[in-house]
Amino acid sequence: MELEALSDIIQSSVEQIKAVVTTNSFTFPSPESQFNLDSEAPRMHPVIQSAGSLITSAAAQLMTLVRPAPLTLLDFMVQVVEIFPGRE
Repeated sequence: MELEALSDIIQSSVEQIKAVVTTNSFTFPSPESQFNLDSEAPRMHPVIQSAGSLITSAAAQLMTLVRPAPLTLLDFMVQVVEIFPGRE
């Protein structure tokens, strides 16, 4: 099932991130952390970047699968209007 496959991609990517964080004694930044280059260093690790890309892609696909199609289309339309104001 596609839902399970996407969930597995997210879970395995999270495990990869946890392994890199543990191996390198990183502190992974939380959303409440103040942004600075030092706090973002873990996200610059190649394995974490790759896993993060897989997580965000799988999450986007998962949201598209579980939401009603009209809501998904509405979200996309709103994003385009925000990116290109004046092109409604």
